[in-house]
Amino acid sequence: MSSNMPGLNPLYNLSPEQVLRAQSTQWRQIVRQALDDTRCASPAFLTENLDPVTQTVTVQVAIQERVRTNKGPAWTDLPIIIKVPVVLPRGGGFSLTLPLKKGDEGLLVFCDTCFDFWWHNGQTNSPVASGKTAPSGTQRQNEVRRHYIHDCGFIPGMCSQPNNLSAYSTTSMQLRSDDGTTVIDVAAGSVTVTGAQVIVNASTSATVISPAVSVKAASGTPQFLVTADWLTWYTTNIQPFLVSKGYVGPVMPSDSHTTVLKGQ
Repeated sequence: MSSNMPGLNPLYNLSPEQVLRAQSTQWRQIVRQALDDTRCASPAFLTENLDPVTQTVTVQVAIQERVRTNKGPAWTDLPIIIKVPVVLPRGGGFSLTLPLKKGDEGLLVFCDTCFDFWWHNGQTNSPVASGKTAPSGTQRQNEVRRHYIHDCGFIPGMCSQPNNLSAYSTTSMQLRSDDGTTVIDVAAGSVTVTGAQVIVNASTSATVISPAVSVKAASGTPQFLVTADWLTWYTTNIQPFLVSKGYVGPVMPSDSHTTVLKGQ
């Protein structure tokens, strides 16, 4: 083998074919290492409850990686990642929040670039290295890096098979508890609310527009919306006061009802 080939040691005594093969192997190793260092997304779980003030979580990547150690290759947990922003449906002045707890599963998405300044300051002007001003609404990077393990966001919901929901509805959209005891079910032409206790808080008014409204017990037995006792209290205490003030409005029913019809 010629000793004047750049970058080669003649003591290796390799043939040109072996040299080319070795170079090809080295390039493959370089490319593989670059891919190993490029993070895109990974399943993860919370190691602590959500911090409701910063709205961040502490997470553990759920997949171990095989790494080199002094004792040889070994399967190892990745370091726990702290202060990870939570990705929730949000926009137009409205948000859907979740009471995330330790053990909840989801998906970590790793960003292309460092987002430290953006996360701390939001969409504001920021001076760049050249001394100019960045375009309105953008932020420069605190550090120039790509696919760094700490530049990530946590999307709740992606789960393993043992944590799948039971009684998953295939005919409607649901906002529900995992155990299925509390459900808002939206189907074609109907909305069903199920829960041990349903409370409506209205600061100004609550309006129900329907040809008929009825209340039934869990057994299906109709329940009185207007009872005899309530009618007695109304006619004794409320109606005289309204009449004295000249009130003219809907007339209360004269007997107990299990439904309230429009106009009553």
